[in-house]
Amino acid sequence: MLLTRPGWKYSEPKVLHTMVSNVPGLGDSKIAGRYRVLRALGQGGMGTIWLAHDELLDRQVAIKEVLLPQSLAPAERAEALQRAMREAMAAAQLRHPGIITIHDVLSEDGRPWIVMELLRGRDLKDAVAAEGPWSPERTAAIGSRVLEALSVAHAHGIQHRDVKPANVFLTDDGRVVLTDFGIARLEDQVTITESGLLIGSPGFIAPERLRGERGGPESDLWSLAATLYAAVEGQAPYVGTSPMSVLRDALTLPPRPPQRAGHLGPVLMLMLARDPYQRPAPQAAEQLLRRVAEGGPAPAVTQPMAGRANRLPLIVGAAVVAAAVVAGTVAFVALRPADTPATPAAPVAETVKQQPHTTSPTPTPSKEPEPAKTPKFTAAVDLCTLLTPAQVAKLVPGVGKGKRDGDMCEWTTRGKGLSAEVLANTGGADRWSTVPEDAEEEYINRRNGAGEGAEITWTWPEVGLTKGIKQQRRHVEDIDGIGDEAYGYEFVSPKGNAENVTVVFRLSNVNVQIGYVNVNKIGDNAALRKGARDAARWLAEALNRQE
Repeated sequence: MLLTRPGWKYSEPKVLHTMVSNVPGLGDSKIAGRYRVLRALGQGGMGTIWLAHDELLDRQVAIKEVLLPQSLAPAERAEALQRAMREAMAAAQLRHPGIITIHDVLSEDGRPWIVMELLRGRDLKDAVAAEGPWSPERTAAIGSRVLEALSVAHAHGIQHRDVKPANVFLTDDGRVVLTDFGIARLEDQVTITESGLLIGSPGFIAPERLRGERGGPESDLWSLAATLYAAVEGQAPYVGTSPMSVLRDALTLPPRPPQRAGHLGPVLMLMLARDPYQRPAPQAAEQLLRRVAEGGPAPAVTQPMAGRANRLPLIVGAAVVAAAVVAGTVAFVALRPADTPATPAAPVAETVKQQPHTTSPTPTPSKEPEPAKTPKFTAAVDLCTLLTPAQVAKLVPGVGKGKRDGDMCEWTTRGKGLSAEVLANTGGADRWSTVPEDAEEEYINRRNGAGEGAEITWTWPEVGLTKGIKQQRRHVEDIDGIGDEAYGYEFVSPKGNAENVTVVFRLSNVNVQIGYVNVNKIGDNAALRKGARDAARWLAEALNRQE
């Protein structure tokens, strides 16, 4: 395994983060009557990391105490706590060896506590500081593994938003693990909700987020490229004398061409493109990184067409950078007014000319935040009751009532199946009680994560498909006339036959996923596509009639 190749130098292992002394804390107290806190391990992303012992399962764990800003009013603090719990629960749904496992999420003393697996090793930042810059092959190998983990999260509608060397952990047993998953997202959302600020780490924040855009999976890709750049070059693509200068350069200048990266250099520059639509798709980027890791040059990649990046909503904010460094992160207001179109950036030469390196943008008054949207749903609806017998018979003949399983319903018979499921919105315990803004953001994240060419293996035993079927996701496209917004895609065989069609739609504060399989129509892609879209449209209309 690459991480244990002979000859690599490792310093003395540590636990999760750098040990710190004299940190005021809990002493030998308990959290939730179960976790006995032993000592502080360090600071990590607006929180304190504690070493604790799970007395129920008799194991050591790491617990993150998320520190909410002291300036929050009681109502703001309650909202921030609720959001923190939802975001941590969302991250807890992720299961991948490259993503830190969250065991428990709880609230005590008005603060959120995240119980995580205890990792032994050190982070990428410390590894590079101890060993010096890494080789292009080693860096690319780590990058492909991190990108695989990110792709899993993006498929679940979750962004990391703070990918950086300090959040890439190299364990003693050879794992490459992303830490602080979901927590970075909760931090900037808590701040955005109340004051229009963003939070991130200078030098590792994608330009579109600096411009005030919501960002998406492509933003994590940019941050990963900056992280790999720091590993192979020994410094981030943007460095300066202050956080302000770093942020300004990331907005107005292209990254410095890497000098030590070899075949990895062109890949990093492609991933560091200023605008999201100019960057390669995650699947293509992963292939490029693997090729470099094997010691060869990366093949040429055609940049994706513009489109997806331009539909992302903007965050309301002022048009001037105002930075303040706190615990290794920087808070700053968004650079573009909310009513400015998200068009592709001007050529770099023009941008620098219009916005000289020595000046700051002229402040522009920010708009008043839009009023909160009223959620349509506050209680669960039985999906099995929404389609009429005639509608079901058109898609799955011979089936009576659907089979309910929580927030999911299935209508299945031999060779045919229809499923409808309300997707978890940011991990809340009740999928029907989120706010529309969170449901909208999750929809966008899922839409951006539904890239062409992703390969999965699936089964559906209830319709007789018990052996794993390996297919690629194809024909991802937006769909009009279903709910508030919708998109669909198909899992296609090597012969081009669609065998499993999916539609995802959002209606106010819920996201619903429709799956449709009919083995009798395999090869008739249009019929399968129409069946899934009809089911989604009927279900959205029935939900819209709910009082």
